[in-house]
Amino acid sequence: MPSMSLSKIVLVYAFTIVSVIAMLNAENIPYKLVDNVCQKQGNKQFCLEVLKSDAMSKFVKDITTLTTIAVDVAKKNSTATRDYFLGVKTGPPAMLKSLKGCITSYNNVIVNFKISINEGECSLTGYDIHTAGDEVKSCQAIADSNGAHDSFITARNDITQEFCGLCESLADLMCSHTKA
Repeated sequence: MPSMSLSKIVLVYAFTIVSVIAMLNAENIPYKLVDNVCQKQGNKQFCLEVLKSDAMSKFVKDITTLTTIAVDVAKKNSTATRDYFLGVKTGPPAMLKSLKGCITSYNNVIVNFKISINEGECSLTGYDIHTAGDEVKSCQAIADSNGAHDSFITARNDITQEFCGLCESLADLMCSHTKA
């Protein structure tokens, strides 16, 4: 008889341990915050791709870190776009003329992304990101005015605008969580 009581105690103890471990693991579901945040975004798939491209996002528990990740990826994309523009040496005159102005705009986009994450005031982060988006619009206006609307410049600008929209949305979420 005593052995049955001991086996019941061991069984209850084991069940308790398994339950506690399961409860702790529920808090550490990979990409839990990423999935929750991206559900609120206009382009959920783009959000998921951007945030999951950084291994740090797997167990992130705060929106500030996710915003930092998104801005870092956006900065890298903008730098790659600027560098691509710098490498184009031949093409239609309208496109080449547009690239000169767009390179300046993208230099400003990169600077705005760099400073946005280091702002001491939350609202300035969103402002810097919004300003980066304005620079992309400026590049597109230059391309449009030169007749290069349907060129690769527009395609690159569309992607960068998508980054700006995501980063600005995440910055807004970050600020609303900071105030709460």
